[in-house]
Amino acid sequence: MTKSIVAIAKDPSIDVMVEQVLTELGGAEQLIRKNSTVILKPNAGHLGPPGTSINTNHDFLRAVIKAVKAAGAKRVIVGEAAAIGCDTMACFESAGHAQVAREEGAELYDIKSDKDLIKVQIRDAKSEITHVMLPRLILEAEHIINLPVFKSHASMVFSCALKNIKGVVQDKVHYEMHKTNLAMAMMDIWSVVKADLTIADLIYPAEGFGPHSAVPLDFGCVVASKDPVALDATACRMVGLDISMVDYFEAARQRGLGTSDEDQIIIKGKQIKDVYKKMWLPYLERFDTWPEYNIMHENSCSSCQSLVAFTMEKLKALGEYDKNTDAVIVLGAKKEISEDIPPEKLILCGNCTAKYRKRGVAVHGCPPSEPHIAWAIIDRMDQTEIGPGFRERMAAEEPIWNAYIDKIVAEKREEDKKTK
Repeated sequence: MTKSIVAIAKDPSIDVMVEQVLTELGGAEQLIRKNSTVILKPNAGHLGPPGTSINTNHDFLRAVIKAVKAAGAKRVIVGEAAAIGCDTMACFESAGHAQVAREEGAELYDIKSDKDLIKVQIRDAKSEITHVMLPRLILEAEHIINLPVFKSHASMVFSCALKNIKGVVQDKVHYEMHKTNLAMAMMDIWSVVKADLTIADLIYPAEGFGPHSAVPLDFGCVVASKDPVALDATACRMVGLDISMVDYFEAARQRGLGTSDEDQIIIKGKQIKDVYKKMWLPYLERFDTWPEYNIMHENSCSSCQSLVAFTMEKLKALGEYDKNTDAVIVLGAKKEISEDIPPEKLILCGNCTAKYRKRGVAVHGCPPSEPHIAWAIIDRMDQTEIGPGFRERMAAEEPIWNAYIDKIVAEKREEDKKTK
């Protein structure tokens, strides 16, 4: 069995790190065909400015564009389908990707808006996603290079190489993936859209309550591999995450996509021990992290899952968590909800729950505005739009939330020192 190669670079210069990992994998000129069309798939799924680590680092994207063009690519396209309810081009602008693409002569491509789609059957589908409509451009491009940022994520513990490819499908498929086994659905997508190469941004990976309220960690690494499973497994080992706690890897094994076995991975460049730094990844127990609350989250998307997870911690920060444990929080499309739940206790999150709005407290939006779920739980009133007093209330809560996060981070750092 051929072993998978994973390259790790650590250097103050992002350009140097990108060059180093490409060299360890044989060199950009060997990886990229001359005069080819190359699609670069960063993470630009949510609004988040540079420095927040919500999206792929814009300077890292610039370094990859330059390397790919230097290798002889004729056409370089930066493509993404942002999360459900998010505008891809707005996310590109927010992340700094749009400016980088304009300055470096790359095209911006909103996968959501492409109407030239081809129906692709998924052979031996392991999830309920048996076919997918994919853009012709993605299927016909000579190369797809996956450019994820490593970050904490409410629905799947962490997001990196394997999860990032979910951004090649449009909203309808995004939604359907969350109604089935999400980890297996992602692997089914990988079976028909295989990135030639993944180069991962671990420069400032995001720990904490991501993706909406992430805390950038100064890690300073770039990691690359042709095997996304090996890359994700290696990245987890770099940050102290036990891969047995993550559904991705068993799903990938069943799909035969790559290897997570440490004995089958060759590390080039820096070694794991050279760069190891424990990250704070709080979603190992998913919604069981908040056992005091009844959270009905089946068939929900990662946007609402992340918002509800963020909300649970915000309630703690505001001193409202213990006061509201009677709330029954519903997100995602539900076939039925018990008639016995009193309307003031039923919190209905997002437009997927619209048919039940007369039965409880409704939080409108797809996804809802960030503070509205918390306010619905605290106030027990419908939350429909950004109205009078919205910004003032947000401004009053922001320093409380920041102090809460700073305290947790400080405690985690102290714990890490003691365990070293």
